[in-house]
Amino acid sequence: MVMASPEVRTRGGASPAWGSSATTDLHRACDELWREARVEVAFKEEPETLALEREGPRLERQFQVVRQLRGAYRHEDQWASVLQYARGGVHGGVSYGLMVPEVLADLTGRILTWASHREPASCLSGDGDQPALLAGDTLRDEQGRLLLLTVPSAPTTPDGEVLLPPGLVPELKVHWELAGCEAKPGERTRGARLRFEGPRGRDSAPVTVSVGETKQLLLKGLRYEVRVARARADASDRCGQAVFTLFREGLRERL
Repeated sequence: MVMASPEVRTRGGASPAWGSSATTDLHRACDELWREARVEVAFKEEPETLALEREGPRLERQFQVVRQLRGAYRHEDQWASVLQYARGGVHGGVSYGLMVPEVLADLTGRILTWASHREPASCLSGDGDQPALLAGDTLRDEQGRLLLLTVPSAPTTPDGEVLLPPGLVPELKVHWELAGCEAKPGERTRGARLRFEGPRGRDSAPVTVSVGETKQLLLKGLRYEVRVARARADASDRCGQAVFTLFREGLRERL
């Protein structure tokens, strides 16, 4: 097997370097959604029966990337970076849908672990009468270190916590605080900011991020870009919702 370096190399088209000023658009802090920051994750495997054999809310695969598509399956202003693998008679792929012109850095040859978690949370959603969705996906390198975390739905609890799938990303804790946004008539939720924290020590440094911002986070000695697409807190006893992504520094590039 080909064992590539565990670090993602930054190319000329990579995202801004560590130490550059955060990308900030203050008028977005109270927006319902920063669409450009959303990352759509999809998984496909053949034969499909293997994916249906999952136990509980977690699905996990370890694979070597034999081929990577970058800028594939374009639809309007989105396209996909697809990590493809083959093992025996099994063929599969994990697709990350990003806004044009963003793509994932080349991971061909790398041995990665992908995990996906989906389950209803223990609180009701502030957007309706159904349980809030607790969901997240991680991509980890050969040493088990986090490369990419995508969270399409993390419930924000009334006591200031942002719920993450149990055991999916134990090195990270997230909390919310109100962003000073005005409550609109008839709305249950208000805009919030998210505070990301790692284990206490020199190799981690917390950061607070609003919707519309891209900021750097130091987590267990590794550098990440944090992008918050949505952050809403419920005004009563229900859960709001947070949507965000963590990219290892250099993993997000532009074609």
